Amino acid sequence: MPKIVEYGSRAGDACVLLLGFFDGVHVGHRRLIAKARAAAEGAGVQLAAMTFHGGKSGGQVYDFAERCAVFEGLGVGIVYAAVYDEAFRATEGDDFLKQVNEDLRVHAYFCGEDFTYGRGAACGAEQLRAFARAQGVPANVLPLVGLHGEKAGASLAKKYLAEGDIARLNELLGAPYRIAGMVSTEGRHVGRRIGFPTANIHLSPEKFPLRAGVYAVHADVDGKTYRGIANYGPRPTFGDLRTVLEVYLDGYGGDLYGRELTVYFDGWLRGVRKFASAAELTAQLRHDLESIR
Repeated sequence: MPKIVEYGSRAGDACVLLLGFFDGVHVGHRRLIAKARAAAEGAGVQLAAMTFHGGKSGGQVYDFAERCAVFEGLGVGIVYAAVYDEAFRATEGDDFLKQVNEDLRVHAYFCGEDFTYGRGAACGAEQLRAFARAQGVPANVLPLVGLHGEKAGASLAKKYLAEGDIARLNELLGAPYRIAGMVSTEGRHVGRRIGFPTANIHLSPEKFPLRAGVYAVHADVDGKTYRGIANYGPRPTFGDLRTVLEVYLDGYGGDLYGRELTVYFDGWLRGVRKFASAAELTAQLRHDLESIR
């Protein structure tokens, strides 16, 4: 995983710094990261990306740990992490950048043209360029990326999440949407009794909710990729109305309980239903499984 440098820590790492929130790490972010990575490699320094613990209200596309995992796959070596609390929101723009430069030795800045910072989001690309000029380093501001006539961004990703539109969500993210978490031992025998042992993950409260439904998914376990089906949402057949991710991996026979698992979403299959019996549910699950084979 990338090294975590906390805002206000005065760590002193030399880097090229990506400024933003990077909630879903979408195609616009990926383009920005690729440009910044090339600059970091040219300067012989680490690539750092700023993001937030917890994030803003209303839920995030990816929680902090998931963002760090995505960053790692894209070559980010340092995650520069702040807490989006009242004190941070009240920080003036120049004070924010001065703190950044006390924490890190920034060789260049990269951001999107809609990046804002400081109290009331009063500062943007123009102020960043002026600050960087005074420091003798470049500030690279890239144009926004569009998708189907809309701006690539977290708001669009959340729209697709709410609709369960995995095809468009994955296109926007530039990679399959993921949910990561520890496999719970709670209810571990229920799936086995009906012939479909599942890995159950209780969702991080930080995450923006996906539309309740059954999805085609895949996961990597011990170096092998397994396709599967996953129920996201309540389990009305068993009277459980909590939101849980239940995953059945086709062909996997091991024990995942207590292990960290990342589940990647490939497509929508159907909505959540309450079945009259366990036998009726089993028949439907067999049908769902055949649909992905």
